Amino acid sequence: MKPLLLKQPLPELLEIGSVSNLGATVIAGTPTVGVASIFGEPTDNLNCGVFSCTRGSFAMEYPFAEHATVWEGSATLTNERTGESVQYQAGDSWFVEKGTPVRWDITSDRFVKHYLAIVEG
Repeated sequence: MKPLLLKQPLPELLEIGSVSNLGATVIAGTPTVGVASIFGEPTDNLNCGVFSCTRGSFAMEYPFAEHATVWEGSATLTNERTGESVQYQAGDSWFVEKGTPVRWDITSDRFVKHYLAIVEG
């Protein structure tokens, strides 16, 4: 078991540069990403980790199904297919299906989420 507590320090994050390195299209600002693996690798069918991003906006189609919980900061996620838009803050969670087009608006200086990703159902 690996506890993931909101008051717990974050694991060390590997800075990987622009969110475009993950296949996203930058809309505004220069959002940069940091990641840390908790279980598995990004290429595994099931993996979880920590994702951070600086302020900015970007769009991406989810390459996996994801359950995520915000650890720090705030962001508004918009399902570009339905127009549904929700603002998330620390402690809030979501589930998104693989293939969903999502616009991200990071509204804090840094946004951090813990995620569980499933590549193939």
